[in-house]
Amino acid sequence: MTINWFPGHMKKTLDEMRENIKLCDAVIYVLDARIPLSSLNPQISEIAKNKPILYVLNKADLADEKTTKKFVERFILDGKFTISVVSSAARAKADIIVALEKILASKIEKNHQKQVANLLKIMVIGVPNTGKSSIINAMCGKAKMTTGNKAGVTKHTQWAKVDGNFALLDTPGTLWPKLEDQKIAEYLAFVGSIKDDVLNIEELGFELFKLLISRHGELVASRYGKIEQCAEEIDMYNILCKKRGFIMRGGEIDYLRAGRAILDDFRSGKIARITLDELENGKR
Repeated sequence: MTINWFPGHMKKTLDEMRENIKLCDAVIYVLDARIPLSSLNPQISEIAKNKPILYVLNKADLADEKTTKKFVERFILDGKFTISVVSSAARAKADIIVALEKILASKIEKNHQKQVANLLKIMVIGVPNTGKSSIINAMCGKAKMTTGNKAGVTKHTQWAKVDGNFALLDTPGTLWPKLEDQKIAEYLAFVGSIKDDVLNIEELGFELFKLLISRHGELVASRYGKIEQCAEEIDMYNILCKKRGFIMRGGEIDYLRAGRAILDDFRSGKIARITLDELENGKR
């Protein structure tokens, strides 16, 4: 299975970002805390490189807490101002505003000395389904942006005013033209950053199962019941499918239903709080 997804609106978004970045004072770069390395888009990183950047590891409630803390520390050591948040949490707005004020301290001070309006324009960027619009809504205190737990909800760039000194530019989630590293592509697909409609859900669900059973067998057993160790992973997957009743008429296993179920369970955190990217040596 080869995974790739770069619809026309993503190219348009990248072009618009190159123009709009000139108007902005800083960038909020929203990453998925479960894949903080794999959700770094090299093209939008290039666009934003000359602006102060606040890296926000969102959906921290779905990722392993200790690993997220280590990633934040690693990013900071690498010179990236970084925080982790849960966009739905009450403290998310305050944490982000404090961080923005730190990275823009010199700009704020200059504006104060010149006695000019202190409205700061911030571009919010990231791959699809990292929660950019949810963060903007949290900052605004109301649902100004349409959100959804799937890729491709935001279609157009749009400004939102935050109480105080910030205006935020929401941008559609954007990937890059060719996902050459298929491990990264898989991780993006696992967390829902690639539209399910373009994926082979049967294969993707099995690939996720193989990863989880190899790294987190005890968590899989806790969610689905103990699975007998087999020489072949497909045999273990079949055991899981039978345990969960993913059987079609005639006794055949319903791999589509199974794939959807394990993906949904992972994405919603029902299996456990799991981080896919590995910190050691920057591996994914």
